[in-house]
Amino acid sequence: MDNSEVTKRISEIMMFPLAAKSLNVLSELGIADHLLSHSLAIDDLARRCEVDATILMNTLKVANVFGFFSIADNGLIDNNDSSLLLTSTNPDSMRHFCQLFGDEYYQAYQGMLNTCQTSESGFKHIYQQTLYQYLEQNPTRSLVYNLAMRDFSRPVGLALSRACADTFEQAGSVLDIGGGSGVIASQLVRAFPHLSASVLDRADVCEQCTPYLDACDNIEMIPGDFFQSIPSGYDVLVLKNVLHNWNNESCQRILKSIHASLGEGKLLVIEPLVESEEASPRLVFNALFQSVICEDGTYQRSEADMKALLTQCDLSLVSCTKLPTGHTVLELVKKI
Repeated sequence: MDNSEVTKRISEIMMFPLAAKSLNVLSELGIADHLLSHSLAIDDLARRCEVDATILMNTLKVANVFGFFSIADNGLIDNNDSSLLLTSTNPDSMRHFCQLFGDEYYQAYQGMLNTCQTSESGFKHIYQQTLYQYLEQNPTRSLVYNLAMRDFSRPVGLALSRACADTFEQAGSVLDIGGGSGVIASQLVRAFPHLSASVLDRADVCEQCTPYLDACDNIEMIPGDFFQSIPSGYDVLVLKNVLHNWNNESCQRILKSIHASLGEGKLLVIEPLVESEEASPRLVFNALFQSVICEDGTYQRSEADMKALLTQCDLSLVSCTKLPTGHTVLELVKKI
């Protein structure tokens, strides 16, 4: 690759933040929702959203470069298959995910230089508080966060129900620790109707997410603190995408709390583990993301790192399964 190609590539990379921010802005404005019933002229669309028509069109054009929305020759704007995932009502919606990643997380990336220099959280450097402290003080954005995690978790729940079918078929009850919106629990009880399922999370999360649960799923929301105690008596405990938010010291506190309540049940730890030779862009990006957004001193973990952490907390590995989502499921029991 000659210098002109490298220069072009550098220019493209440095402009990519506009692509992420464009999806964020279009999601915040609810553009896809406005287009659900029919296409609109840009002036009409801008009027509904109370924004500048020229800037809105340019934002749509950036999104269109990546395959979102349809822009007709006569200027009419419409949804396409990709932008339908930005609607609020789509069962596979990613609207809240775009709202979170293009706002709070986007701002936190400005702290990445400090993270490189100190290993401290970029989010905390920019916001002067941790992510979870911020969410507790900003209920509107906390709801966006919880719904974004719901968006992000749907594929994992489906993959988990298929990969660990034997475990759930033999169980009678499951507790999703830090399960937020309850999407994983809901998917499990739909796949295995005999299961009773509960979700443990902060009190504010339980209050926010209960209205978004399907009453037919009969999910129990339990307010609590997984650093302090975990309800006992469940056949299966699920811990998905929790440990990568915390450094080793905090993870040990969480796992020891789980160990105290596990009894004869099983623990399923689901994490996007990253090996040193990892080539998947998604996992490579996720490794850096963890250090910038999460707790001070948080690093990506390899399978060996995770196994060592679990062993330190007196948990024995039963099996290790890769999911098509890029996650690894580690099935564990109490060490005898």
